[in-house]
Amino acid sequence: MSTRRVLFRADASHGGGFGHVARICAIIEELQDRGDEAIPMFGGDAPALAGWCQYHDLNALIGDWSFTQIVQVVEAQGIQTVVLDGPALVTDLAPKLAERKIRTVIIDDKGSLNWPVAAVINHNSHADSLKNTYPNAKKRLMGRRYMMLRKEIRRYTRGSCRPMNMSRLRVIVTFGGSDPPDATSRTLRLLPDDRPLELVVIAGPAYVHDDALLEAVKHATDSGHTVDLRRSPDDPGSLFVSADAAICSAGGTLGELAYLGCPALAYAIAPDQIVPARHQVRAGLIFGGRTWAETPDEMLRADFETFLMDDRGRATQRQRALATADSDGAKRIVEEAL
Repeated sequence: MSTRRVLFRADASHGGGFGHVARICAIIEELQDRGDEAIPMFGGDAPALAGWCQYHDLNALIGDWSFTQIVQVVEAQGIQTVVLDGPALVTDLAPKLAERKIRTVIIDDKGSLNWPVAAVINHNSHADSLKNTYPNAKKRLMGRRYMMLRKEIRRYTRGSCRPMNMSRLRVIVTFGGSDPPDATSRTLRLLPDDRPLELVVIAGPAYVHDDALLEAVKHATDSGHTVDLRRSPDDPGSLFVSADAAICSAGGTLGELAYLGCPALAYAIAPDQIVPARHQVRAGLIFGGRTWAETPDEMLRADFETFLMDDRGRATQRQRALATADSDGAKRIVEEAL
C-alpha cells in the first residue's frame, strides 16, 4: 500500500480552546502508527501550541495559514486529504477546497453543513440525529463509535477509574485547555463546604486567569477542601483514573471521562457544547448540562451539592457513560474516512 499523506488544519487559543487540536492528535497518532504521514498545520496561540506539540512529540507547522499556503503544501507534498476541524475554518476553507477538487474531511459538532466533502465526522453521542444535515458528504461517521482518544488516555484500559465514594471525595476540576470564562475559579469559590473534598484542579496550556485562580484556591482551602493545582499536567489520564468524580466543561473531556469511567458534572462553556451537553443529560450520561454563562451562582451551588451527595446517582451515570465509549474511534476514522 502507498503511504497516505494527510494535512490537518485546526486552531487552538485562549478564546477557542484546545479541543480541536487535541482530538486531531488522536487521528495523527493512528496514522503514524501505520507508517503514514501527517502534516499538522495549526494556528492560534503560538507559544501554548508549541509547548503542547513538543510534549506530544508532534512536529506541527504553527502560523497564520492562508488558503494559498495550504494549497501550496497540498501540491508540493502530494497530499491526498485535508482534514478540517473548527467552525470558522470549515466555513472559510471547505468551499474553496471543494472548488479546487481537493479531497476534504470535516470534523464537526453542530450539523447543517452543505459542502461536498469526502466525509464528515461527528463523534457526539447525539450525532445520529444530525446525519441528514450533511446531505453532500459522501460518508457520514456519526456517534461515539468515532470518538477520538489520544494515546495518553488510551494507555489506560476502559473503565480504569473506579470511584470509591469515600466521605472525602477526590474530584477533578477541569475546564479545557484555556477556560475562557474562568469557570475553574468560579467553581472553587462556589463549592459547598459541608462535604470537604480532595480537589485536583487542572489549568490548561492557554489558561491565563492566574491571579483569580490563586485567590479561589485559597478560598477553597479556607472552606476545608484540599487543593492540588496542576498546570498542563503531563499525564491527565493518571489524574482522571484516580478520581471519584469530575466537574468540567462539556467538550472532548467528557469522552475521555466516559471511557475511563469517571462520573461528570459538566457545563457548556462554548456554543458548540450546548446541544451535546443537553443531549447527554437527557441520556443520563452526565449531570448538569447547563450553559455556564447563563447559570447563576445559587443554581451552580445547588448542582454541586446534589452531584457530590448523590453517590448512587454517580454510580448509575458512570455505567451509562462507560457503555458508550471504546478506544477504537481514531482507528475507525483512518480506515473509513482517510
